[in-house]
Amino acid sequence: MTTSQTRQSRRTSITIRNIRLTSLFKPEDIIHHTDAARLEEILGSLLRHLALEYGIGNLREAKAGVIESVGQAMMARRGLAVPYGRLEKVTEPLVAMATSEAGFDFEGEKLHLVVLVLVPADLPGAYKQVLSGIERACPDDDSAALVASLQSPLLVWQHFDAGGHHLPDHLQARHIMDTVKTSLSTGDSLRTAIDRFLAFNTPELPVVNSEGELVGVVTIKRLVRTCLPDYLMWVGDMTPYLNFEPLAEVIRNESTTWLRDIMTSDFAHVEEDAPAILAMKEIGQKESLNAYVLRGRKLVGIIRMLDFVKSVLR
Repeated sequence: MTTSQTRQSRRTSITIRNIRLTSLFKPEDIIHHTDAARLEEILGSLLRHLALEYGIGNLREAKAGVIESVGQAMMARRGLAVPYGRLEKVTEPLVAMATSEAGFDFEGEKLHLVVLVLVPADLPGAYKQVLSGIERACPDDDSAALVASLQSPLLVWQHFDAGGHHLPDHLQARHIMDTVKTSLSTGDSLRTAIDRFLAFNTPELPVVNSEGELVGVVTIKRLVRTCLPDYLMWVGDMTPYLNFEPLAEVIRNESTTWLRDIMTSDFAHVEEDAPAILAMKEIGQKESLNAYVLRGRKLVGIIRMLDFVKSVLR
């Protein structure tokens, strides 16, 4: 069975199971050593190619959907961009790519390899599954330039085929997690927490011990409850407190109020190899905004609910 026939035979499938990365494209789907100077120009060429070869619906709508992904988290490696589109007319993942040995500038980065991924609109997580396969085939920041230096589309295809890379059958937490930008230590004070909330504009901060193990979470909601004495929850007339008088005591003691006294140990978390959908379940059960990703007890990442929605639903 030819690659084209294999592709056609899978068009009724709505799940990704045991799919080899290089079954999603062939050497003819690679624009080799493009002389295009702008990403939008390259994307237009790749979309026109896929439209002619496989049919992707309205080309203008497809381009608008792909351009929308540009500027989001599409830089998989240095020199490698992986824009994507979720299209109603696409019934299976489609891949096309372009190489540039000289590279071209994009938002301060030098791009050598652009891999366009189109996925069905009703196949949640498909883009991230394809992206995971691409990242395994391009394991470091030198990979894009190396691929772009290859002297034929066949050699480029063979580079991706050499490792026998398959798409993961389902997303794992590590596929959609982000790095933790900041955290608190168990010995930090309330003052440190307030400063960190403001500096990073976040409603929630993880607390780790000296071994990097996640031991708790401090939330803005918990912080507010700490600042407001319990009796204020039941006071009807707030006139005596219009100038935030109860907070004076908190301010005086913020340097000696320790996080261990206000943090919660009931937080949403998953192991890094756990199915990503368990992160959504944890977030729902804990009514949290984030799920923390652990390796054993060590904190290795964070899944924000908004990022989860973007990764899986958009």
